[in-house]
Amino acid sequence: MLIGQVLQQSRRRWPERIAVWFGGRPWTYAELDDVTDRIAGALAAKGIAAGDRVAVFLPNCPELVFAYFACFKLGVIAVPLNYRYRQLEAEYALQHSGAVALIVDQSLLAEVEKLPLAEMGVLHRFLVGGPSGGSPSFRPFDELLAGEPQPVPTATFDATQLAAILYTSGTTAKPKGVMYSHASLYRNCEIQTESFEFTPVDVLLISTAACHAAAFTGQLLPGLFAGSTCVLTFLPSPAQVVAAIERHGVTRVQMLPATLEDLVEHLEALPAVALKSWRCCTAGGDVVPLDLHRRFQNMTGFEITELYGMTELLSCISNLPFGPKRLGSIGKPVVRTSLRIVGDNEGELPANGVGELLVKNDAMMVGYWRNAEATAAALRDGWMHTGDVARVDDEGYCWFVGRQKELIIRGGSNISPLEVEEVLDEHPAVHLSCVVGAPDKHFGEIVTAYVALRRDWQDAPSPAELRAFVAERIAAYKVPDKITILDELPLNATGKVDRKKLHAQINAP
Repeated sequence: MLIGQVLQQSRRRWPERIAVWFGGRPWTYAELDDVTDRIAGALAAKGIAAGDRVAVFLPNCPELVFAYFACFKLGVIAVPLNYRYRQLEAEYALQHSGAVALIVDQSLLAEVEKLPLAEMGVLHRFLVGGPSGGSPSFRPFDELLAGEPQPVPTATFDATQLAAILYTSGTTAKPKGVMYSHASLYRNCEIQTESFEFTPVDVLLISTAACHAAAFTGQLLPGLFAGSTCVLTFLPSPAQVVAAIERHGVTRVQMLPATLEDLVEHLEALPAVALKSWRCCTAGGDVVPLDLHRRFQNMTGFEITELYGMTELLSCISNLPFGPKRLGSIGKPVVRTSLRIVGDNEGELPANGVGELLVKNDAMMVGYWRNAEATAAALRDGWMHTGDVARVDDEGYCWFVGRQKELIIRGGSNISPLEVEEVLDEHPAVHLSCVVGAPDKHFGEIVTAYVALRRDWQDAPSPAELRAFVAERIAAYKVPDKITILDELPLNATGKVDRKKLHAQINAP
């Protein structure tokens, strides 16, 4: 099946059911299907065809959903850009993906407006929001909805066609483009719906960014597949989360541990709250502390459903949403999913053996865009090599232990140390830098940088000046929370910066 047919299926079953809420405006399944048909037809009339890439640089808003499904219906490959990207990051993703079109929100226009978009091959540019005059090099997105509807071309592609490329930070300096086909996204909908028991009466609060895999493939797509209502919000405060649950009768919320802790603190400060409709809360992206599990249950009367996933294979291991849970564990494989724990020689380990976590199902990525080497390293014999270290106990519950890679996960967001180091090293005063993750109660990890300056540099920058330098070049969440300037950085026997020694320095009492 093609992922674009999800709306058509749901429309046939529940045409008048509300598919999406945003602010005070609802869209039924019939309306959502019609509006995405109209946009798909308009894009096709401009010559955008199956296999082309369309970059979508939007916060959570209806236009993001419209763009996704218009692309899917055309066989166009949707390329969502992280709403926190700065100019250089957006430029890389646009060039690497080979995007022929860009849909950008007014709030993010400054990050792309000065790029040589036409020379980069981004020939079609649309602006969401902003003044009626817009930008001279962008057409109003609303033009795609104006005029006579254009027919959506008959699909000439099959389920092996790519549907989306999701960029994610990894252990290399440059992000990798995670490829999903129509088949893998459709199977993801089936697996998520069955495993997490989505139903047409569910109301999902989408509070994390749907340009990321967690909200995109873990909530939005399976929610619309199941006939649920998706309430779009964008980085709501705890008070706004509570208000949305009460107003819309929300049944499910997915949160990061850091924002979940903020919500629990807010609930604990309220004199009384009765969120009667809320019955499931999933959390992943980092370990949920046991104390937070207990405090959440005390406030809501039900337990957090802790799970594990990655951009390449989301929500593949989980506790049961409405069944027994093992607090502190990331759960068991979801339906149609297998896992293995392997040692250094890739031999399978016995129960409680600690090794690399390998996962396999039909919904995982099909590879990395224009990166055959990384694809071959990650996908071997049908298994996704996660690079994460885990163990499985005697009852089949999986326990996250750590990461083989140097990836930093700050509040659920993946950060490549090499990417941050690359920016720090651009400063003319910096001789050498090393970025590591430091434990943090709220975010799980924070970004810590160690810097050695050039000895011949006259005006040494302060840590605050270095942070400001980095902040101009990459997304705010990647900027080091702390920068320590050292006379020199420790080196290992091969002459490389000794990350283990710097980690030990952070963790020293």
